[in-house]
Amino acid sequence: MTPIKRNAIAALFFVLCLLGSFSVFTVAEGQSAFILRLGKIVTDSSGAPITERPGLHFCIPLIDDVRYFDMRIQTLATPSSHPLTVVTKEQTYLQVDYFAKWRITNLSTFYTSTGGSIRWAENLLEQRINDIVRAEFGRRTGIQAISTERTPMVNSIRDLARKVGKDQGITISDIRIQQITLPKDVMDSVFKRMATERKQFAEAKRASGLERSEEIKALADKEVTVIKAKALAEAANIRAKGSQAAATIYAKAYSKDPNFYSFYRSLEAYRNSFNNKNDVFVLKPEGQFFSFFRGNSTQNKSN
Repeated sequence: MTPIKRNAIAALFFVLCLLGSFSVFTVAEGQSAFILRLGKIVTDSSGAPITERPGLHFCIPLIDDVRYFDMRIQTLATPSSHPLTVVTKEQTYLQVDYFAKWRITNLSTFYTSTGGSIRWAENLLEQRINDIVRAEFGRRTGIQAISTERTPMVNSIRDLARKVGKDQGITISDIRIQQITLPKDVMDSVFKRMATERKQFAEAKRASGLERSEEIKALADKEVTVIKAKALAEAANIRAKGSQAAATIYAKAYSKDPNFYSFYRSLEAYRNSFNNKNDVFVLKPEGQFFSFFRGNSTQNKSN
């Protein structure tokens, strides 16, 4: 065999190997694919597109074009830096973060509506879901959307989103509201209003407390005055009764022995007069004050 023939055979073998490699393709697990033949989807006898499942498959080189699609569940979420802004029934602005779980269930519809682009499909799906979320929030007040009717609202959003997803060959399995917040400027004004309301409430409480304190103090002062007056009256009455009883006792004692009573009173006078050593008295010894010192008080009294 001449060198020219050997080279020709080698070239032919190389071309056949190359064509063979182009005629075989593999669909990975979690993927699906279909063949575009001259720009059109290859269909079966009934006209339905032929969808290739995971495994090894064959196509016509240079004529067929294989398109691969990820059939696993995808996640569509609002960007954290750009949450969705909605307006509630009472014209309150809210920022909503949500995510949706979706997957491709109809390849031909998905390819026809989106051109087979996942990014384009998500952009289109996000626009439709945003419209649905805005509409549902617009039918409710802020309290209803956040608390009382949150679960029914999310269910309604999911049901409506499933309908629009079906037009794209997509099935939406779930939609969840992650977070609902106020815009920053609105939040600042709300916080300021809340601080003002709390301040007014605190001032009202302090004023009410001071008023109540003054009432309690006035009542306490009144009770103290009444108690003191009663105590003084009772003390005066007791002192009066004591003075009366003492006078009666003194009178009885004087009537029984006037001389002894006079002597006792004189002793008390002496003791009280000479109690302080610094006191000085200038009196005549013959005076009545010193009569008991002379020992003739009884005789003088009797005379």
